[in-house]
Amino acid sequence: MNSYTSCFIGVHIPEKYQQIFEDLLEKIPQINPLFKQPYLKTPHITVCYLDKQSQDDLQRIAENVKNYLEILKGAQLQIGGFGYFREDNPRVLFLDVKCPKALKEFNEALTKSLSVYSVTDNKLPFHPHVTVAWVGDPEAQRVFKTHQPELQTLLDKIDWTFEITEIVLYGADSTKQPEYQEKLISLEVK
Repeated sequence: MNSYTSCFIGVHIPEKYQQIFEDLLEKIPQINPLFKQPYLKTPHITVCYLDKQSQDDLQRIAENVKNYLEILKGAQLQIGGFGYFREDNPRVLFLDVKCPKALKEFNEALTKSLSVYSVTDNKLPFHPHVTVAWVGDPEAQRVFKTHQPELQTLLDKIDWTFEITEIVLYGADSTKQPEYQEKLISLEVK
């Protein structure tokens, strides 16, 4: 039985943006190699983080999520623009997401409904984003402000708009090396 060290519910970014996303991930370390690429072959927007999960719970979680998919019917997302977390000490560089009301409602419903599966403290406000680099290293944080204009120019070129058609239960399988995120269960938004 697999155990997933990290599970979450997310909005899958459509395949038509996959190559653009991969190209973007390659360009950021060219600005400065201290900005680390996340190992993401699954670009997504995290809606609800669930932490560690057993394979036995995945289907129950997916069935629970199905109860709220109607909230997202017809919801559009717009992705693009420069953002990062922790103003004074940047940690995560991301593409910003203009969040429709439906996505916030979906997040609130899942956070409440799936709280039994979450052992982490989810007190941070919901800020939908697409991670493109980690800036956690102290040296990377030190040079971040110097490269901020280049990063902003690069990320401001991204302008993706699409309807939410798929919600995915993602996981990182602790038995695979290197550990990476994978789609475990896909749910269609109809």
